[in-house]
Amino acid sequence: MTDTETDSPGRPVLLAATPSAERVERWLRTLALLAGALGLLVGLFTLELVVRL
Repeated sequence: MTDTETDSPGRPVLLAATPSAERVERWLRTLALLAGALGLLVGLFTLELVVRL
């Protein structure tokens, strides 16, 4: 990709290829929700194992 192929003139190619802050925020929120769900499942599994002892 060259500078002429970017959306805005004068913007460096690497900067033009980076995602927007809103998109990064959506991804981080999604990852945080998935991590929370996984943590909850691991916690419930651990609790189940401890109760069975």
